[in-house]
Formats: sequence, C-alpha cells, structure tokens
Amino acid sequence: MRKITPIVSAIALTLSGGVFAQTQNGKVHKHEPSATHRSCGTNDHHEFLKKTRPGYEKDFNEYNKMIDAYMKKQDASTAKTAVNITIPVVVHVVYANATENISDARAISQVDVLNEDFQKLNADTTIVPALFKPVASGVNVTFCLAQRDPSGNPTTGVVHKSTTVGTFGTGDEVKSAATGGDDPWDVSKYVNIWVCDLGTSLLGYGEFPTGALSNTYGLVLNYRYTGRNGGAQAPFNLGRTGTHEFGHCFNLYHIWGDEAACTGSDQCADTPNQKGENYGTPAFPQGTGATGGCCTAGDQSSMFMNYMDYTDDAGMAMFSANQCTRILAVVNNAPWNVLQSSDGCTPVVLVANDASVFAVTSPTGTSCNSSVSPVITLKNFGSSAMTSCTITYDIDGGTPSVYSWSGSLASLATTSVTLPSIAATAGSHTLTVTTSNPNGTADGNTTNDSGTTTFTILGGTGVSMPFTEGFESTTFVPTGWTLNNPDGNDTWARTTAAKRNGVASARMDNYTTDYTGQRDEMTTPMIDLTSASNPQLTFQLSYKLYTNPTSNPNYSDTLEVLISTDCGATYASIYKKFGTALTTTTPNFANSEFIPTTNAQWRMETVSLASYASVANAMFKIRNGSQYENHLYLDDINISGTVGIKEKDAVSISVNVFPNPTNGMLNVEINNPTGSASEISVYNVIGEKVLTTMAVKGNYSTQTLDMSTLANGVYQLEVKADGKSSFKKIVVSK
Repeated sequence: MRKITPIVSAIALTLSGGVFAQTQNGKVHKHEPSATHRSCGTNDHHEFLKKTRPGYEKDFNEYNKMIDAYMKKQDASTAKTAVNITIPVVVHVVYANATENISDARAISQVDVLNEDFQKLNADTTIVPALFKPVASGVNVTFCLAQRDPSGNPTTGVVHKSTTVGTFGTGDEVKSAATGGDDPWDVSKYVNIWVCDLGTSLLGYGEFPTGALSNTYGLVLNYRYTGRNGGAQAPFNLGRTGTHEFGHCFNLYHIWGDEAACTGSDQCADTPNQKGENYGTPAFPQGTGATGGCCTAGDQSSMFMNYMDYTDDAGMAMFSANQCTRILAVVNNAPWNVLQSSDGCTPVVLVANDASVFAVTSPTGTSCNSSVSPVITLKNFGSSAMTSCTITYDIDGGTPSVYSWSGSLASLATTSVTLPSIAATAGSHTLTVTTSNPNGTADGNTTNDSGTTTFTILGGTGVSMPFTEGFESTTFVPTGWTLNNPDGNDTWARTTAAKRNGVASARMDNYTTDYTGQRDEMTTPMIDLTSASNPQLTFQLSYKLYTNPTSNPNYSDTLEVLISTDCGATYASIYKKFGTALTTTTPNFANSEFIPTTNAQWRMETVSLASYASVANAMFKIRNGSQYENHLYLDDINISGTVGIKEKDAVSISVNVFPNPTNGMLNVEINNPTGSASEISVYNVIGEKVLTTMAVKGNYSTQTLDMSTLANGVYQLEVKADGKSSFKKIVVSK
C-alpha cells in the first residue's frame, strides 16, 4: 500500500528480496524448478502471509528481534547437550486417490528421519567434509507421533483425509477442511504436517514461527517426496524434504540467504556465505569459481551438504551449531515453548468407568433471559459402555441442581445433554458442571469431571440518561464497556496525544497498523432511552485521510455506530461515514500521521434516537473499519434527552438561533408580533435552568447569549412571551 512499515530484521529483507528476485520482474532461478531439482515454497508462502494475514510482517520482525537477542546469549556448543525436548507431531495425509494416500509406514519413516537428522544420528554424516565436521551439530529435540488427539482419544498420529482437490499450492488451502484439506490439530500441543499433492515440481513448504500462535503453523510435504523409500520418488526419497521444511518452521533460512549476489545471509555465522543454491550432489571442494560456490576468495567450499541448501536428499547430511541454537531459540521461548508442556505424546490409559464433562457449550456471552438452560457435551472416557451418571451443576457456587442422566454411550463417544433450566440474576456469572457415579460406581478418573462457562445476564433496564463518556479515566475501555478486537492487533485505545476537551480521547490506530478490512468495536453498557424525551447521541470526531481522495477515492477508514435493542443479539446501523464525509480537517488528507492540535479539527456529530425513545435497554456499538489510512479520534460521547421540559411551539412567536452548534456566543433572533418583552432561558439535559436573560421589546430583535461558561453538550433554549413558549435545541461545542 502507501505507508511502508520498516522491516527491521535483516532476514525479513533478505527473504522478501529473495522471493521477488526469483519470481518477479523477469528474474528467475538459474535453474527452473523441475522434478529433478529441489524447489521449496516457503518464501512464496511467507509472501502470501504478508499480504493476507493482518499484522504478520510486524509480528515476524518483532519475533526475529527476540531470536537475535537469544542467539547472542547462548553458546552454540550447548545445543546438543540441552535437556531433551519432546514435540508431538501429527501427519495429515490428504489424498484424492490411492497413490496419494501414503501408508502409515511412510509417514512414520518421515518422523524417523526427522529424529535422526535433527539429533545428528543420521548414518550419512560421513559425507560431511573434515572442513565442516567441527561445526556439524544436532539438537536434543525428539519428534513423537501423537498418541492422543485433541479430544483425548488414542491415535496413531497419522490421519487420512480424502479430498476432491487435485493439486494444492502455497496458499494454505490444504490446512483447512473448508478448502479441501484437513483442519489442524491444536497448534499449542502439536506441530501439524500435511502431506498432499503439490504438483510435480514443488517439494514442500514450511511456515516461519512468529510471536503469536498461528493455526496454520507447520509444514506441507508433497506426497511424492515424503518419507524414506517405500514409494518416495528419487532423488528426494530419503525424507530430507521434511527435514528442510521443518528447518523453516524452526526459523532456519536457506543457507545462501535467498540472494545470488553474495549479499544475503541465513543469520548463522558458522555457515559460509555462498553465491546461491546448489542442486544435485556437488563434489567437494567447491571453490569461488564454481556455480553456486563460495563468495570469499580463499574459502574452500560452500556448505552444500547442509539441510537448508537445495541439494538432493543424498547430498544433505548436517545442521550447523548456530542453526541448532536458532532451533532452540524457537522451542525454548514463547509462544512455541508451550509445545514442551503438551500431553500429545502421553498414551491414553482408559479405566473402566470414566464420565467427563467434555465441554460446556451453553450459556455463553450475554443474554436478557434470566432463565438458563445449560447444555454440555458428555463424554464416556471409560473402556466400558456408559448407561448412567449423575450431573451436578450450580451458578457461582450456589445451591446445586442434580440431574440423573441415562442412555447408552460407547467408549470414547460423546452426546449433547440439555440440563433443566435454573434462574440467574442480572450480572456476570460462572456455571460449573460436574459428573459422578458413572454406571452407578466410583469414577475411575476424576480429573476430567468438571467444566465451567462464564456468561452475563443483562436483565432490567439500562442506566438513565444523560450517559456521557470523555475517556478521562485511565481505565480503558471504560467501566461497563466491552472491547472487541478479533485479530488481536492494534485496536481502540485511550490517548492523551489529542483531545477535544479534558486531557484524553479514544483513538483507533489505522495509521501504523498494516492491515485492512478488520473491525474493532467498543460497546456501551445498556442505556435507558425512556428516561428522557427526545433522546439523541452526540460525539466529537476528528479524522484526516492519508491518501489524496482526488487521486484515489477508494482509500478510507470507516466509522459506524450501531444500536441493539435485544441485549446485543442483533444490531442496526444508525450512523456510518467514510471518505471525505468522515474527515474533519482542511485539507482533508496528509501523507503523514494525523494528530489534531486545535478544536477546529474536531466536529460534533449528532444522531437522532427518536425512533428508539421507548427502548429501556439500548446498547451502542462504535465500530471502526480499517483501511490502513490514518488515526481516528472520538471524544465527549453524550447520549441524552430533555427532562422536565414539555416542548410546545407558540404560533405567535418564531425563533431562529445561529451558529448551532456554537462554541460559546449564540445569536437568538425573535419575531414576536405583539412586541412584548421576551424571556430567554437555557436548560440542561436534566431540566435545570442554567441561564436567563430578557430580550428587548419589539416585533423583531436579535439577542446575543454568552454560553462559553457552559460545558459541552445539548441544551434546550426557551423563548417565552405573553404566556407562550417556543423551544430550540442548542449544542455547545467548544
């Protein structure tokens, strides 16, 4: 797009440059990928995520800063002697025909190769030249085929899934059942390996780790080149494609740095810089004059036998010590160190009778209904069929309710159970459900007996008007509000860098957040719109575009306000602006970060709520739709009406006021045919008289009122003469 978020990691620059050098602007590899030359799609996948995943590039760069800092503190020689780390893996075999449906034996052989290569237990270390033997290293990471699935059932760790998709690519389609693949297992407990048809030339691709758990993390292998022998196609039939792609998942980069001009780096000091990738099985030594050879005069050879080069399987045999330290940096630091606590490799031991609350599926979220009907997923973790059990449940530890379940549930089977309803008062609650007495006997495993859920009852009416929020408190979101940030990236936040009044405002950062299409929302508490007549919403807005709307009118963030009258179940839009209609400044764009510095850069927006005046439990959602343009600011949110003033218009008196909104000085034009003196009064939203003055006699007069001492907000102006009154709504916006 227009703004470029700096890529602080040298690796990220190298990768980006490498991908474009290979696939764009007419530049290609010196060898085109084919069935006889190794091809890796990791860099193309990296570019895919940069374009499609919000915040990916920023997260990737920040994560690599952490990796670099970890590397500086470690002694690479300790990688092999570190405590053994076990990582559960699951192999998803996604096939369209019997040929693609590789056997469990081939999948198991692939995991065997991973263990040998990463631990430096491979027999072919003999091909490593004496020059590189001192740095050839391994890491104590053991890959274990999962023995229990995410639901706690026994498994072989190999899943077979049929598909109608002929060939997959680097766009992660194979990682989702919705696109013909297979959904990943819990990435906090397993590393997922997908095996599928990637065509004849692409061997596989991996996903680089970042600082956030990714549901697509793992590697994808072409079924043709998966595992050791047993049908795997030469010269990639020794399982090294899996080793290479798993290296990427552990933050290892191609050894030549994806740049053929000796300027790239794999960020490992003990792997010599080289001109480019190597293919086949090169002969040692390989001097500076050889294709893909050394970059520095005097170097004997590139490390072409490294797993992160492009040689044939038979030509690969080592990781370097620095590479092993990078691997440890991933598995020993957040977020991926969570894999070390996984129970995925713990065998499932079934007892005879074991009832479990596998999940509590209802109630969740918010509801207006004070009668709660809990719904749970009951699972039989016992080896014997279950025909009965006791289910006990309570709200907030109160008096328990007891339900006797009966039926027929086979071992490891589940069923949905709706429990009798119980009452809940308004507020936030925790529901706890517990099973006991499976088949009328003691439960053999009590660790899985209980489940909980939290929910909120929004009973009764909302808070009375006026409802105001100026974001002056350091608590954000304000008490009683909720924040919805679906992607976990930048969202609404309190800022003291700009304000319309007071010291702070709410800001949505659309400027530095490099994503588009995301919605971030703030939702108010329930508000009683019946507590005053003529309700309306006002708020102060400040916004400037980044892109010139004349040259490209399609770029703009969007501000929308929605209302719910059913406790948040549904919402209706009552305000929506974008583009020049949203801007509040002149000029309305600037190719820089926008921070309002004067009141003139703010505008008060007014939304009538007259059609909702009978709603006693309204909720308002303020939604920002990001288009990566510029900061958007809100302040002085006011939901109010008139209290204690009965509007009536006197036919004989006409009144005009300007400017409205006013920043302090208000002109009141009065046309009174009788010529009698008029009394002018101003009332606040709760009906208190805050200003009174007398107008001069005459058929026509103009009075100037000084309202600069009044706070920002909505007021009612009354002009009274001869026992009759006319009213005008006034907005003070200083």
